[in-house]
Amino acid sequence: MPDPFGGLSLKRPIREHEPLHPYTTWRVGGNARWFWEADKDDLPEVLRRSQRAGVAVRVLGRGSNVLVDSRGFDGLVICFRNSLDEMIVEGLTVRASAGVLLPTLARNAARAGLAGFTFMVGIPGSVGGGTVMNAGLTAKGRQEMSTILSSAVVVDMVTGETSTVGADALELGYRESTVVANRWIIVEAVFKAPASGDPIELRAETRNHLRDRQAKQPLDRKTAGSTFKQPAGGSAAGWYIEQAGLKGYQIGDAMISHKHANWIENTGSATSDDIRNLMEHVQETVGSRFDVRLDPEVTFLI
Repeated sequence: MPDPFGGLSLKRPIREHEPLHPYTTWRVGGNARWFWEADKDDLPEVLRRSQRAGVAVRVLGRGSNVLVDSRGFDGLVICFRNSLDEMIVEGLTVRASAGVLLPTLARNAARAGLAGFTFMVGIPGSVGGGTVMNAGLTAKGRQEMSTILSSAVVVDMVTGETSTVGADALELGYRESTVVANRWIIVEAVFKAPASGDPIELRAETRNHLRDRQAKQPLDRKTAGSTFKQPAGGSAAGWYIEQAGLKGYQIGDAMISHKHANWIENTGSATSDDIRNLMEHVQETVGSRFDVRLDPEVTFLI
């Protein structure tokens, strides 16, 4: 195929045959045919070029909550990991670009005296990806992006048009939204804090929240966060996995964490097949023992 991006003058160049594993928290993934660390001004034209050339496009934020195929991806991967990192606080409103890390957003909101962001500090994701999946916590009351999201700036992957949509247009549910179905890319999210507070107290609350998560979850390992969604009306996914005796179960270098059963660790050089096979084994075992279906929380880039 001729280079579909030839002749484009971009602030950030599009690279070819870029390894994807350094851009994922599982450290798993083959090469992308094309790879681009996006610039907001150039994004519409890159998307239009991709559409005309029939190039498949996928988006990576921080690379958490996603399993990238070890055989690579024959298309364009747009990554916000090292770009789109602006954040502005105006009163109770926070405007954050898609590449802002959720822990960074939580800490900066606390420093600004804004309540409602603490739950994000232990989530290994970015504003864009976190909004797409409505990231949050179910412990100690349900806290999700939807509880404080006001609107989002999106770019249409087909037309390249940019628009601002209200939070209700995203139809945010439990670990889901209509962003992907609408073929949108989120480039900015606008949040509204429910209240202001004492920055010192909020920073202490944020630190305590992070310590609590560090004690219960393997945040220092190569993981992608929670692997499975909580079954509707049931116990937490990790409870079923632990009760099935699967903590420490391993396929290749992919292992069910000893610290939290709903997290899968890459203990060395796990492949995407190792992780997918382990996920399928968990689903089959839990389904057989408890008659409960575990649906993946992670998404797949294949």
